[in-house]
Amino acid sequence: MRIRRAARLAAPLMVVALAAGACGGGGDEEDGVGEETLADIPATDINPTERGELEEGGSFNWGINEYPTQYNMAHVQGNLANVQRIAAAVMPIPVDFNENGEVAADEDYVTEYELSEDGLTLTFTLNPDAVWSNGEPITWEDYEAQVETLGGNRENDSDFEIGDKSGYELIEEVSEGEDEYQVVFQFESPYAEWARLFEPLYPKEIMEDPEEFNSAYERDFPVTAGPFGDVEFDDTRETITVNRNEDWWGEPAVLDSIIFHHYANDALSGVMANGEIDGYYLGYEAAQFEELRDLEGIRITRGIDNAYRHISINGGEGRLLEDVEVRNALVHAIDRSALAEATLSGVEWPSDPTVNRLITSTQTGFQDNSEGYGEYDPELAAQMLDEAGWTQSGEGETRTRDGEELEIHWVIPSDLQNTRDEAEVAQAQLQEIGVAVNIESVPNTAYFEEYIVPGNYDMTTFVYTKTNPFGGDSAENFTGPVGETDEGEVNWGNNLAFFTTDELNEKFAELSEAVDPEDYAAIANEIDRLLWEQSMAVPLFQRPGTFAVRENVANWGANGLASIVYENIGFTAE
Repeated sequence: MRIRRAARLAAPLMVVALAAGACGGGGDEEDGVGEETLADIPATDINPTERGELEEGGSFNWGINEYPTQYNMAHVQGNLANVQRIAAAVMPIPVDFNENGEVAADEDYVTEYELSEDGLTLTFTLNPDAVWSNGEPITWEDYEAQVETLGGNRENDSDFEIGDKSGYELIEEVSEGEDEYQVVFQFESPYAEWARLFEPLYPKEIMEDPEEFNSAYERDFPVTAGPFGDVEFDDTRETITVNRNEDWWGEPAVLDSIIFHHYANDALSGVMANGEIDGYYLGYEAAQFEELRDLEGIRITRGIDNAYRHISINGGEGRLLEDVEVRNALVHAIDRSALAEATLSGVEWPSDPTVNRLITSTQTGFQDNSEGYGEYDPELAAQMLDEAGWTQSGEGETRTRDGEELEIHWVIPSDLQNTRDEAEVAQAQLQEIGVAVNIESVPNTAYFEEYIVPGNYDMTTFVYTKTNPFGGDSAENFTGPVGETDEGEVNWGNNLAFFTTDELNEKFAELSEAVDPEDYAAIANEIDRLLWEQSMAVPLFQRPGTFAVRENVANWGANGLASIVYENIGFTAE
């Protein structure tokens, strides 16, 4: 879930970039000549076109599959891919990434940055032309306020409904530099992933007041600072329109506007075929792929996506699946390869279920860490459940322990057929070892907000999308807790498994300090192995970078690790 723009400056050594490299797997003569693997797929596919070759103006109609409520990405309800896609068009992000994951300052916001040799002091020199839509300049005080809040340093910290504090809590001090347009961050230890902070930056008045933090960006963007702004929400049509910012100080947007249209997943291909939208993420919807693949004027991108699909298991305290041995048993009972094949074959994508949660297949260090935990072995699964005290009274009966039945509450969004297919395949496989599965289909708009984020589920499947090339970007999904709620309950923030281990917390902290790419990759693989041991975010497959897009759309599509440059999106001239 990453995106941004601007000039490419040399990245300092303290920013770890796991540059493009060979992916695991691949076939030799014995494996089958010509069989496509993830290594054969390009890093991006966006129809790159110079701005001068594009038509001036027009509206790009972008199809999305939800109509979110919260647009403060630091809020626990704002951590959604579609929120990021919209926010990145209108809010400041100080750095960009290229297709190899290498970082550069976005000169529209930060003219240069400097990191001290010991990695403890980071200095941003801010662009004095950068202003918020309310006319206030973007200064060091905005950065200070965000660090103060997201670092958990305010006395009323529990009043802020924060989803992720990772990285911010490592900053000991924020101070003004030479003037208000320079900000100096002092870290308690070297932080190799500093470039993933402030994505995006919000104005200080939002970060200083918990009421503003929690509610100001609900179906609203009261203050913006991007190439687009003046955001309009139409609750009837369920559209979000971002308009060209006429006060923008950088290269002006080619388009007049971008309109994000919410449609049910199963309706997106139809409105694409009818010309109502210009592009959307098609993913692995086989029926939609068949409907659109041969239509004149439409192409389907092929690029590596910075995301993976997984089975999420709620292992929180007091939950049915709190026991790690039970979680591990359930994973052995599900044939991940069969699920990947069933889902991906319809879109002509390699069905390799090999996934590394922290390193994509295009990055150095990518490897499979699933041995002993990811294999399909229903006999072993049944044995493990027996040992955990979940026993069957007879063949075909549901397992019980202390009078409680082992019945999984599996939640799915109502309009995603592949999600239902996954649930039903898993249901059948789990039933073979005496585990019952109750599939509950819920409205797409309620799926995350009312079920997954509050923890009202046992198992489900969805996609984790990284917003940058760093493995540590996923720390928020696996570490914690981040404090307490107003009711005094443990607050797990964006960790939707609702548990972790001390070792995982320690390893993610160690990862953030690893400045050598080889060391970083080694620690990332250690973490991925630990996640397998805990059956957290059990991978199904690396998500395909398949977008349906009109052939005349330029600089948009499968962007992989690279930032989207929103002001360069446009239509090629006739």
